[in-house]
Amino acid sequence: MQFDVIGVGVASWDIIGVTATPPVIGQKQPLAGWAEMGGGPVATALVTLARLGLRVALFSAVGDDHYGTAIRTELHHFGVNTSLMATRHGSSHAAIVLAEPGSDRRTVWWYNESTVLANLEFPIELATQTRALLVDSHLPAALTAAQHVRAAGGRIMIDAERVNPTVIELLPLCDDIVVSANFARALTGLSDLEMATRALAERYARLVVVTAGEAGSWACNDGEVIYTPAFPTQPIDTTGCGDVFHGALLFALLRGDPLPIALRFASAAAALKTRGLGGRSALPTLAEIEALVRS
Repeated sequence: MQFDVIGVGVASWDIIGVTATPPVIGQKQPLAGWAEMGGGPVATALVTLARLGLRVALFSAVGDDHYGTAIRTELHHFGVNTSLMATRHGSSHAAIVLAEPGSDRRTVWWYNESTVLANLEFPIELATQTRALLVDSHLPAALTAAQHVRAAGGRIMIDAERVNPTVIELLPLCDDIVVSANFARALTGLSDLEMATRALAERYARLVVVTAGEAGSWACNDGEVIYTPAFPTQPIDTTGCGDVFHGALLFALLRGDPLPIALRFASAAAALKTRGLGGRSALPTLAEIEALVRS
């Protein structure tokens, strides 16, 4: 096969400011630092997979602006095949992120020009050219891609952040349903994450993983719930941690790791990412992840 993983999802350009003091509404405050780099759930997961040695490609679109050029250039730099990406007239996705060292991050502004991503058609022939498909909550084209890859016998993982009609149709097609705590609570109506994880696994009869940042993750497969604690960290920036988790988890599952080991591997990768700004500046190597897992 040409690829190990094809991703279908949004690629953005992240503008990250580092707070010098806790932000206060109504006040002008200095930043302690500033960085710009690519982002997006599937895009950053693919960069992680490429960093770990897999052959990956992104099916998406960017605008014909300088952000679109920057997104493509950086993905290529990290080893992501961009030949499946379209360039369309309009503005690319951009996010402004406020990173608060030692705490979480806030995405304070996210711009989506819907016409750039509209009416993308996933070529049916690609379904036989990849071992796995990774999709997010943002592109309607993910549904057609999942249907084709399911018919071809490939593995499908979803990174679901928000409940919408496309995602509801996607979930039954996925082998690995990896979602945020907020998504799990919204879809099940359950506040207890272990119960929400079990409920989703019973509903879809698939592997379900619910991630909750520093609180760790819950997974359920064949009726067994596995809790994996997060590795302790003093984060510089948590931007992209979930995306790195997805990429690392898919890597471990594709190489045949047992689920508890794969979850610990993904947790270690996400923890190591917090060493730097954005989703891409501190991506761990395979050796670094395995060393942290052994520790």
